[in-house]
Amino acid sequence: MHHPGDGHEIDFDALRHQVADDNFALRPHAMQHAVKEGFTRDDVTHVVVTGMVVESYPERKRCLFYADVIVEGITMPLHVICEHHEPQEPVDVVTAYVPSEEEWETPTRRRRKRKDRR
Repeated sequence: MHHPGDGHEIDFDALRHQVADDNFALRPHAMQHAVKEGFTRDDVTHVVVTGMVVESYPERKRCLFYADVIVEGITMPLHVICEHHEPQEPVDVVTAYVPSEEEWETPTRRRRKRKDRR
């Protein structure tokens, strides 16, 4: 469980600065989505540096960013999940993906899971 002051807080400003300075690593899962969905490393940078934090998982040092990007002339939402344990270490971009309509009502709101699927 997260308690204020327990060392689990995420320093969003430091994380954004590191990504802006190209001090981050794209993990294989993020690269697979990039190839499949057509976005670039620059798009990932844009989302983290200018986007909004949609969800934060401080106990895992992870957060989910969202912003729109333009891929081949089409504007689309992009989610980027980052992990950042140590200020001096590169930021890990765990994954990046275009949110699916099945899971996301809007780019910033998850769909409620239905209990009854008749």
